[in-house]
Amino acid sequence: MISVVNEFLDDLRGGRMTESPIVRVEEGELQGKLVNSPSGKAFYSFQGIPYAKPPIGSLRFKAPQPPEPWDGVREATSEGNSCAQIEPFFHKEYLGDENCLFLNVYTPSVDGEFLPVMVYIHGGGFRMGSSSTSLFGADYLVEKDVVIVTINYRCGPLGFLCLNTPDVPGNAGAKDIVQALRWVKENIKNFGGNSGNLTVFGKSCGSALVTLLTASPLTKNLINKAIIQSGTALNTWAIQRSPIENATALAKELGCESIAIDEIYEFLSTTPVKDIVEAYERMSPLVGTMDKKLNPFAPVVEKEFPGVEAFLTEPFVDVLTSGRVADIPVMIGSTAVEVALVHDTDDLQSYIPKDLNIERNSDEALAIAEKIKALYFKGDVSSDKSLNDRAHLVSDCLYNINMHRYIKYLVNNSNKPIYFYKFDYNGELDWSNHFLKSLDLKRAGHVDEVGYLFKNDLEKEVEPQDVKMRERLLRLWTNFAKGGNPTPDENHYLPVTWLPVTEDKLCYLNIGNELSLATNPDQEKMEFWDKLYGKYYKIWDHPATNESIVPICERIEFSTAPVIVEETIITTSTVVNNVETTETQVLVNVQETVELNEEIKGLIVDDNEAVHQNNVVDVPTEEIAVPDNVLDSHTPDNLVQEEVEPTEVQVVEHSEDFGINIVEIQQKFETPQNGVEEIKFNGNSEKKPRPSNEIKMVPSNNVNPKDVIRANDPPEDDLPKNIGVNKFVNFFESLGGKK
Repeated sequence: MISVVNEFLDDLRGGRMTESPIVRVEEGELQGKLVNSPSGKAFYSFQGIPYAKPPIGSLRFKAPQPPEPWDGVREATSEGNSCAQIEPFFHKEYLGDENCLFLNVYTPSVDGEFLPVMVYIHGGGFRMGSSSTSLFGADYLVEKDVVIVTINYRCGPLGFLCLNTPDVPGNAGAKDIVQALRWVKENIKNFGGNSGNLTVFGKSCGSALVTLLTASPLTKNLINKAIIQSGTALNTWAIQRSPIENATALAKELGCESIAIDEIYEFLSTTPVKDIVEAYERMSPLVGTMDKKLNPFAPVVEKEFPGVEAFLTEPFVDVLTSGRVADIPVMIGSTAVEVALVHDTDDLQSYIPKDLNIERNSDEALAIAEKIKALYFKGDVSSDKSLNDRAHLVSDCLYNINMHRYIKYLVNNSNKPIYFYKFDYNGELDWSNHFLKSLDLKRAGHVDEVGYLFKNDLEKEVEPQDVKMRERLLRLWTNFAKGGNPTPDENHYLPVTWLPVTEDKLCYLNIGNELSLATNPDQEKMEFWDKLYGKYYKIWDHPATNESIVPICERIEFSTAPVIVEETIITTSTVVNNVETTETQVLVNVQETVELNEEIKGLIVDDNEAVHQNNVVDVPTEEIAVPDNVLDSHTPDNLVQEEVEPTEVQVVEHSEDFGINIVEIQQKFETPQNGVEEIKFNGNSEKKPRPSNEIKMVPSNNVNPKDVIRANDPPEDDLPKNIGVNKFVNFFESLGGKK
């Protein structure tokens, strides 16, 4: 071993590059390989480096753990597994593996030059993708004297399942990236990189993750610059809002009928990973409409637990608008047409951002829809000629509006430069030429600039103009990574000086056939959306946590007494000797409930059912304390008083029940919309019988059920780390105890 290292060092001193470079990292030694770029320039490649323990077995769905050391020299000459996923474009088949936490390092030198480091986060809608050199070859970037790192992270449910528990609080995939950055910070100097000059860049959901990384407390002092390509965490598709519903839907798709969190966790933890990935694809196909654009498994605002590292504990917009994101230089932009193939509805109200909370078919909604039509469509909205107009509208709704908002928020809270661009070049290296060739696009599509930054297997013949555009992008990106300025000096390839955004002027670089400077792209449209957000968007209207609506049957099972209150108002009118007297009684039925069983079913009273007489209590009216809002809708005006013959007659009129009509509400959850059965959320299935040896808990109202302790739980040593302890702590806290 010593002789191999000495030979390698001798080669470096002699100015020669060794065929089998060896680099020491914290866990041991790695042997890479020498490769040549298309231009013939040699560089070093280290692939398949584990940056965390394999997230398998008891570590599934959990935060990544530091990698374990190894003995001897580990071979790093081939790529590691990508995350388990369904490849959607070509073969539509299962690929990858659960053991996927690997990264690649590509460097022009390992002799301590301390070059700038660029870490790329791949896209794929949080559900797919990888760092494979078939798409993300670092050859051209490394030629610009930077160290390139590409990583794999967990996607889909494996990376973004959230159960709101200490073991599975969510964001495991995002925490994978944090762990990779920590590994880079610790080890990149041994690959010739400068850990104090690290730029994170990403595309699509990768760029949304970049914005989240700049807002996470876990990345403090890890990131020095950021490049954001088509996506921010302000986009509705970038944040998961109903994690418990999504987890329950996935479990049900796989055959689990339980709605108990601990049972869902146990079920999903032991289900084959291939089954999980295929079930996710069935419940949420990749191709969707505007109304189905939310990702069931995406980053989430985490609940905080003692001793558990959280990636994000408050809404991203709160961190951004309060100026608590990393104060670093930013380069941000989008392509000419982000979404090219969308024709799902002619109803323009569906394009009004949901976070504005504008009531459908209201005067405001109808007026906004008309304004959208005037701004975006030149002719008939439903005609084939309108497809291009619709593409621009959908591109704005899914990407550009929130990118515009992000820039405005950022420029008001940062002293660092913000460089804004629009990529509008159409060439042979565009990815859309391969993935969407039948569309014959004449504008740059969603991922097209990536084809000019990375070497990929899709490349064939390259036109001279495409080579020039590649050189331009490579220089802009790597210049920014080196010093925070993409155009430090003008030259043949970069004949302009790119000006950053200011509070008064939205400067941007138009990257087309030539480079040109301009201001305020799509000004009229963006001003329209700005006014809408200024009028209707209220941060306080949006929940600060990810809490889902607790399913009805789950709410009953774990609620504290009393949970059902039924009240009947009885008016008695008596006429004796032409003198009328009236007496009012209030009948109250209160029943404690701990478990959903046959007894409680008998206590759920429908509007047309009589009250159980054995549970009726006569209470004087003045002793009943009823909230004002209840009295408003149940006033004595609804009562009937009738004059009758001189005999005693009792007239009874029922008011609405003040309790919960479980059957009616659950039917609403189960009724398919528009005749089509949608994803089955929790609460619309029969309750799975529980084992008789479970100890029931009674936590406080309106919270998700905690894990339970079972009499047959294995000893602590036989459990995955901290499972038994957390169960005991949760049980203890539910009884009012404190840690």
